[in-house]
This record gives sequence, C-alpha cells and structure tokens, in this order.
Amino acid sequence: MNNIFKFALGIFSTLAFAWLAFVVGARVQFGDLKPTSSFHEDNGSIPLNADVFPQEFSGIAQQGAREYVSLGCTTCHTQQVRLVDSGFDVERGWGKRPSVARDYVMQNEVNIGNTRVGPDLANIGMREYSDEWLHQHLFEPQSLVQESICPPSPFLFDVKKTSGEGRISVKSNDVIRFISPSIRANRLVAYLQALKQDYELPEMAFVEDDETDEESEQLVVSIPDANSTQLPSWLAEQISSGKEIYSKVGPGGGGCITCHQPTGLGQPGVFPPLADSDWVLGNKERIIKISMYGLMGEIEVNGVKYNGAMVPPGMPMGSLSDQQIADVLTYIRNEWGNSASSISTDEVANVRSTIKDRGVMQMWTAAELNSVK
Repeated sequence: MNNIFKFALGIFSTLAFAWLAFVVGARVQFGDLKPTSSFHEDNGSIPLNADVFPQEFSGIAQQGAREYVSLGCTTCHTQQVRLVDSGFDVERGWGKRPSVARDYVMQNEVNIGNTRVGPDLANIGMREYSDEWLHQHLFEPQSLVQESICPPSPFLFDVKKTSGEGRISVKSNDVIRFISPSIRANRLVAYLQALKQDYELPEMAFVEDDETDEESEQLVVSIPDANSTQLPSWLAEQISSGKEIYSKVGPGGGGCITCHQPTGLGQPGVFPPLADSDWVLGNKERIIKISMYGLMGEIEVNGVKYNGAMVPPGMPMGSLSDQQIADVLTYIRNEWGNSASSISTDEVANVRSTIKDRGVMQMWTAAELNSVK
C-alpha cells in the first residue's frame, strides 16, 4: 500500500513538473507579448500614431487558417523563417528577417509546422502570387509545375467546361477547364495572402544585406511555383557539386549513394538515414571528422541503433579534398527535406588541422565524436 502511494505521488509530481515547465514556463516567457511598433521611444514607449504589428487577420483569413489545418497543409509546410545562422531561409526569399514569437500572438491557429517537404509559407503573401494563381495551385498543382508533389484539391472547386464570370481557366494535358472556387477555397486563399511578416520588430529587424535583399526581390518576382526553393548561385553550385560527389562511385566521387541510397534513407537496420538525421543536421565538426576518417561501432541515429563500419568516403578511401567534403556535406544538409547551414572549405581545413596527427584509417567511434561540443 505504501509503494502504491509513492508510485502515485511520483506520477503526480512528474505531471505537475511537466505542467509547470510547458504551461507556466511558456506563459512567463511569452505571456506578456503583444503587438508593438517597429521601434520604440528612448523610454521604451510606442511612438504616438505609430502602426503596431502584427495585425489581426480578417475574419475570412481566420476561417482559412482552419481550412489550412483541416487539409493537412502543416504536414509539408512550415511557417517560420529561421535564424540566419541556422539555414538559408532569407537567401531563398522566404522572408526579410527571421520569425520571432511575437509574430504569432494575434493568430488563433498557429501553424508553425515541423517538416519542409515544400517551401516555408510564413511570407507567401509577400510573393506576389495572384488569387487566381493560388486557386489553380490548390485545384491542380501539376498544371503549373508538372513535377510538383503537392496533392490536388479539386473538391474545393466547381468544374465547368465553359468560361464565365469568376471562373478561372486551368490547362493541363492540352485540356482546358474552368473552375469556380468554393467558399472553402476562398477562405484558404485569403489566409495564404494574409501570411506576411513584412514589418520590423524591436527584437528583430530586417536582415541588412543589400546583395541578399536584391537577390530575394528578384526571386520573389521570378519564382514560377510555390514549391520552388531557389538558392543563391554560390550555394546552388556547391550543392550541385556535392550531389555529384555523393552519387559518383569512382575516382573523384564519394560513393555515398551505395549505402545511403538516392533517397537518403539508408537501409533499415544496416545503414542509417541521412534524411532528418540528427548527426547530419547537428554539430558540423562531428560530421566533418566522419567524412575524413569514417566511423565504426554502435551509433544511434534518431533513436535507432546501428552497428557497423563506414569507411572514409572517396576513391581511394579518404581521398576527398577539403572542397569536396564541404560540397558533399552541404548537399546532404540541404537535401531530402533537410535544411541547414552550409559548410565551407575553411571549416573543413580548420578541423583537419586539429586532427592531422590521427592515424590513417583510424576510424572514429560514436563515443569519441559525441564528446565534441
């Protein structure tokens, strides 16, 4: 009986601690956030007649947020522009600045999401897509971009064979159809158009990079598809080179594709995945070291244990240059839904200089690498 009491007390204490941490703690940290002006007076007050942000969505946009959730859009799209050091969201034209907690205080439905199969939508309302374009994309994404994997939602539209007032022309496979949006489709488009973090906040200003801003503006105008993830030319070139190294089995290649597969999913129980891998997206020094000397023994990836050996990539083994290592690692950190900062040749060279006395083919163990902070 005494043990049951202790057991019940332990459960209650665990739940109470979790409630304090996740509910009370969050309230203490973010509970007093409210709309504010882009800048404050010296005394911290909001200037007279200044606009405050974020502003509340219109009624139809709030209804559209619920449609967004019901259609499962959060499965493939995030709504959070990440910090500059964490990825390339600003360079991709997905926003003028990283998102902060205050951006969401006026939203009844906060759809930050956690997986990027498609692009981030935190600022899709700034990308100058027309309502007609968005409706067509909802109806049949493949009519705009043939390789799009976004599922169509024809049930949101009334399809006609002839044109008419308010109808949108959709051409696919040489067949022209005319669609009339339902109220659900109009709600969803209103919500998407309302998604824009086009203001500065005291805690987060626009990223001050004239070249990046100019590129981003060009991308906003030129992107033909909401699923596009165009990159700065230097990054696109590095990723393209890395993909070639990853896929090539022979001199000059890494041969990575043999074990980790074209999908980056590896082979269950044998070779660990690179897609959404904490080892790939985490500490840079750790993965650079693996690319130089390989890895052996037990390793845990995303909660699953593997036990084997990975020889240093390259043919001959361990022959990849600093540039090749930087390119292939940048590729795998930005492929298969991964999105992380690039790796430079200087970073690779710095790591190589710290382990230059390590023996050839002296593969790392997870215990050694996990000591890297």
